[in-house]
Amino acid sequence: MSLQSGSNLGPYQVQSLLGEGGMGAVYRARDTRLGRDVAIKVITNVTPGDRDRISRFEQEARTAGMLNHPNLLTIFDVGLDQQGYPYIVSEMLEGETLSSRLERGPLAPRRAMDAALQMAEGLAAAHEKGIVHRDLKPDNVFLTRDGRLKILDFGIAKLTRADGDGPSISPTATEPGIVLGTVGYMSPEQIRGEVIDHRSDIFALGTILYEMLAGARAFQGNGSIETLSAILREEPRELADVLPSVPPPLEKLVRRCLEKDRDLRFQSARDLAFHLQTLSTLAQPLSRGGSAQPPPLSPSQAPTVRTAQPAVKTDAPTVRRAPPTPQRAKAKKRVSPLLLVFFYLASVAGAAYAAWAWNNGNSSEVAEPQFDRITFRRGDVRSARFSPDGETIVYSAAWDGQPAETFIATRHAPESRPLGVSDSEILAVSRSAELAILIGRDRLTGLGTLARLPIAGGLPREVAEDVITADWSPDGNSLAIIRQHGENRRVEFPIGVVRYESPRQLSAIRVSPDGRRLAIIERSQGQFEIAIIAEGAPTTIARGWERGATGLAWSPDGSEIWVSGTSTAAPPALYAVDVESGASRLVTRLTGSIRVFDVSRHGEALLSNGTWRAALVWSSPSTTGGTDAPETQAVAAETESEIEASWFDWSMLADLSSDGRTILFSETREGGGVTSSVFLRRHGDASPIRLGEGIGSALSPDGKWALAYRGATLMLIPTGSGQPRELKIAGAFDPGAVWLPDSRRAVLTGVVGDGGYRLHMIDTLDETSSAISSDGIWGGGARAFAVSPDGSSVAAMTADETIKIYRTDGGEARQIPGALKGEIPIQWVADGGALLVYKPTELPAQVFRVTLADGSRELWKEFRPLDPAGVYRIAPILVTPDERAYAYNAMRVMSDLYVARGLR
Repeated sequence: MSLQSGSNLGPYQVQSLLGEGGMGAVYRARDTRLGRDVAIKVITNVTPGDRDRISRFEQEARTAGMLNHPNLLTIFDVGLDQQGYPYIVSEMLEGETLSSRLERGPLAPRRAMDAALQMAEGLAAAHEKGIVHRDLKPDNVFLTRDGRLKILDFGIAKLTRADGDGPSISPTATEPGIVLGTVGYMSPEQIRGEVIDHRSDIFALGTILYEMLAGARAFQGNGSIETLSAILREEPRELADVLPSVPPPLEKLVRRCLEKDRDLRFQSARDLAFHLQTLSTLAQPLSRGGSAQPPPLSPSQAPTVRTAQPAVKTDAPTVRRAPPTPQRAKAKKRVSPLLLVFFYLASVAGAAYAAWAWNNGNSSEVAEPQFDRITFRRGDVRSARFSPDGETIVYSAAWDGQPAETFIATRHAPESRPLGVSDSEILAVSRSAELAILIGRDRLTGLGTLARLPIAGGLPREVAEDVITADWSPDGNSLAIIRQHGENRRVEFPIGVVRYESPRQLSAIRVSPDGRRLAIIERSQGQFEIAIIAEGAPTTIARGWERGATGLAWSPDGSEIWVSGTSTAAPPALYAVDVESGASRLVTRLTGSIRVFDVSRHGEALLSNGTWRAALVWSSPSTTGGTDAPETQAVAAETESEIEASWFDWSMLADLSSDGRTILFSETREGGGVTSSVFLRRHGDASPIRLGEGIGSALSPDGKWALAYRGATLMLIPTGSGQPRELKIAGAFDPGAVWLPDSRRAVLTGVVGDGGYRLHMIDTLDETSSAISSDGIWGGGARAFAVSPDGSSVAAMTADETIKIYRTDGGEARQIPGALKGEIPIQWVADGGALLVYKPTELPAQVFRVTLADGSRELWKEFRPLDPAGVYRIAPILVTPDERAYAYNAMRVMSDLYVARGLR
């Protein structure tokens, strides 16, 4: 059947032919009912003997109709034309096939791994429905213009299990002994005509990933027979020979996909997807490294054996790759026939012994951990807990830039059901399946309202305020909590009975399986400690994790505590601490950031794996200066645009020059190295300048010096020639400073001697400091103050979260009107008559201009990232005094929830 432009097929109006292959043709059409563009695939050139082709076409429609996943082609409708032949209506895709893309050369490693991850997730969805694709190849993979990947053409797919309520897929041409697939991408078991399963798709995915990285097929002979023989007997060329910078873990992953014995491959696409995701952070340095050198390949493309053709054939020219470079054979010495017989007998004996050892349980192979993915949306998993039986999972996540919400999920289905309580986080699940949740957690203080909620849903019942976290006792009768009490934090168990009180940061609490002990995370002297509260004061059993401890859980028998944390710039890993001895061991380390939430009574771990990123956004006037004419400023303001100024993974903004054309920032995580790094970037430069080690704080008005920290030491780093200089000024100061106009003095917050937390003015030449405020300044570890244009005053946030103005000469402080509680000052405007303020925990971030004379306020600008998924904070925001330029950080965490089995 062929369709003419303007003709109708049911409610669909045909517009144009998109492509034609061996199975049928694909047309662009318009759905007149819903007003959307669709693609219609019809079978073409039908003959009386085409029953098998029609059957396969109908099978494709039924198979695809069973699937619903972002990485699988979405089927809208199926039907029969006037002659009774089937057609399929699907979403309209804009882009190109992977095959067309590979004709232009290999993909960047980061892009290749992302494509492989999306393929694995799509296959996992199909496999969970019992469907094996069996013809996965670049022609059946589509890359859309918006970066998504879609798997096409389930024309020879096979249903591997019966589904009582599902459609029945015909076994046409799917019996053992019949070879179906595309040469070059078929698994060994397909070639041998054996019964195949989902692991054949994993082999095909491995061949595609190899080709995306190397720019050439993994298996390629001079013809189809040679190619099939290579798949059965040969190994592909080492990836390291093609792409020298490929990391060993990535090459190992590809090799495992291409194992000829299916029992040695990844056993599920879900497991493969997890490993790809954890390796994805390796792609960033690869993208800056050398490009792949295509290995020699045969001069012809391998033929297709009894397979459906691509849905759409492009007009791009075929790239024919060079044949292998012949290597001169080396002369071999003759080997004694007796020696060959000896080796043969030895190998037989060895195989027999190996079989005996296997049957008698003497194999030393350790089972690999398995990771089952629970969540699939874009955002950050905040907390999660197992139900008592371990089969149901309750988790809280902030998806797609929305506030955190609590969901119920099962381990065997990807769908989650929201509980209907917005801005909530799960803290614990009791033995009777009652939930303890935290409502309205303040992103600045971490405090919220503790409430109880039936797992079936309903209205939450509030229990306590100013709570940080909580956990149920094993019998489900009482709650252990950490709450804020004045300047201190309290541990209560049960609620109202104080077990411990401290001014230190307490961030997690878990009740032991026997209900007699409490495990807490406490921060002391820059390190995170694991402490046990049994009777009396806490006993510290382990310390470390200077860069953060993110989660805590007891082992089922109460002998160990599992904690996720890190002491370096690397992402947190998972450790186990022996309760009696305090000895710790590494359980697992991934390339992403691990956070442990819970351990079931069966020993399975509930954890998230994610990535951190601080995106640095910069908007500088587009004109380069030379005039201060108002009309020029107006044009500049109208033409300004935001640029992505991030360098590595955590580009933390420190300062913005007064003309808006230079930024100072720090890399404090993996990209910055063990000691972190300070960078300077000027407008128009392709890359920043690394000034040295440490954390940047402020850029002097004359542009010659950067104030920075190396550990607790305050440093002056020259932006040009010269050597860094240590400032021998007594005191402990927080990062975040503002220079005075003289480029000699600067204002910081911190503690000097026995005094409290105050504003201090330091002199970088005399190396002296003096307090310019009373105790009680609020800092939060970041800059929360602004200096007036003449340097005579400092607007700072007080301990009660209001703003006061302090004189640098020690005059009396005064409260400013118009600022709301929780707002911090960003910048004093050029004429000194107003302050720009904002709340750093609100999304979107709204900056207001507050007039100092009368307290009137108006919205100056709203900062809302184009992609809000995972963004939990926009801070700091820096603005120039003339309000023409700004820069800010959008902090993002992207994570997914997993159940880990087999961790030891």
